Amino acid sequence: MDTAVHSRAKKGGKTAAGPDLLAKAHLVGATASGVEGLALWLASRGLDVTGSIDPADQDGPAADRLRSAGVEVTVGFDAGHVRTDRTAVVWPGVVVAPHPELDRAQKLGLPVLARAHALAEVCAGFGRPLVAVGGSHSTATASAVLAAALDDGRTGWILNAPDVGGSPGQGGGRRLVVDLCPDTDGHEAAPPGAWGHRPHSPNRYRRPSPSTVLITATAANAPHFADNIEALDAATNLARAAATVVLPTWEKGPRIVHERLTDRPGPAVVTVGLDESADVWVLKPRWLGTGYLLTLRHQGEQHQFVVKIAGDHHALAACAAIATALVAGESAEAVAERLARFGGVERSLTELGTRARVTVCDSRARHPQEVARDVEAARMLTEGSVVAVLEPDGIARTSAHAAELGAALAAADRAVLLPAATPLTVLHQADPLDAVATAAVEALGSDTVHRVRSGPCERDIEQLVTGLAEPGDLVLVIGTGDAARLGPRLLEHLAQAATPTADRP
Repeated sequence: MDTAVHSRAKKGGKTAAGPDLLAKAHLVGATASGVEGLALWLASRGLDVTGSIDPADQDGPAADRLRSAGVEVTVGFDAGHVRTDRTAVVWPGVVVAPHPELDRAQKLGLPVLARAHALAEVCAGFGRPLVAVGGSHSTATASAVLAAALDDGRTGWILNAPDVGGSPGQGGGRRLVVDLCPDTDGHEAAPPGAWGHRPHSPNRYRRPSPSTVLITATAANAPHFADNIEALDAATNLARAAATVVLPTWEKGPRIVHERLTDRPGPAVVTVGLDESADVWVLKPRWLGTGYLLTLRHQGEQHQFVVKIAGDHHALAACAAIATALVAGESAEAVAERLARFGGVERSLTELGTRARVTVCDSRARHPQEVARDVEAARMLTEGSVVAVLEPDGIARTSAHAAELGAALAAADRAVLLPAATPLTVLHQADPLDAVATAAVEALGSDTVHRVRSGPCERDIEQLVTGLAEPGDLVLVIGTGDAARLGPRLLEHLAQAATPTADRP
């Protein structure tokens, strides 16, 4: 086993195993997508984990999962939360203002790791089969399905999104499934001109060497990849480090990676595609109303799987994940049995409920391509109109992809734009949501695009959105900040609005 992994005794006689650098890690924003999975995996390996969380998340399911796993959770962000016995501090990846906990870590001389660097430490020192999902974006669904397909009771995983009712982090000694998105190739995650901590990177960067890797997509994705070439280079480097790489040929980027891999000896390449020339042939997925019937032909045999998932693009991601599981040596029968228990991917076109005949669905889409595909797929879930509520993911991504984000809403009937997650007062720059709104208006028309602004005279989000939705419509809430908490509030507001005044308490 790599020297970065160690074993030692803990209180109560438990044996802890994990990277030395993360032996006593403190995770800033421990409920954030991807960070929670890392915290849960570290805790499940018996390591001493502390984490600070946003006060808005303190009563949510993510905080409950962390506490149940033994993570010492503190609410809010304060320098005192970083104890002197910590070995490193991990943060989600983008910091655009002085942060009390990161400032404290630097004063103590503690390594400050972006999540990507922390994941690389885990992967580089795991010492057993590592099955990874990488790419510039669109890895969450494939990773969650892959973890479920390989869940034999001895497999661990670190995910950005768990299956519904499941956990994004789980220990296991046989092998490890890791969602490497957004990037693990050493790119700094702070947007240009922003204040930020430079992540500590031992030996510059510890690269994971997966036994099997699935590449989902390669495209510009600020702040991680400035252009398509950077994304392609990162995917190619990850592929070359693997023993086997799985490439979905319905995506342009992985096809280019395939071409790049032919110039010299490298990993075994397995293609998964919609034509019979692919190594794993995917027949057209069939929508069943609550999930998909997926048919794959592998090594001359045809196999069928039923997966609870919505949207053709998510169904194809599931096909790529299943193909990866088969390539990793799992039997089709075992994969089918495990996926029969799969409840869907949390916040990936997930239906939260229906009130007053209005259905509310969740989406964790961040990249413009993800947003566009989820909005288009929402139409299959309703016979009414689609009201898309978009909270762009941070100032850096919003500024770089504003026009694409606005255009991504074209398939909606009405759109509501929420402020980007990062406070504008930090960056002292023009509001990038103006450009998003301009592009959305061009795609939808001025009467169908609405912006939520702060101020005492403005309607609250719930009032605005529920006022736009009519019986039979579907509201799709998109985003990973406050949007992740908005869906339940909308359902409550819809229920209250539908209750006659005399009957209200």
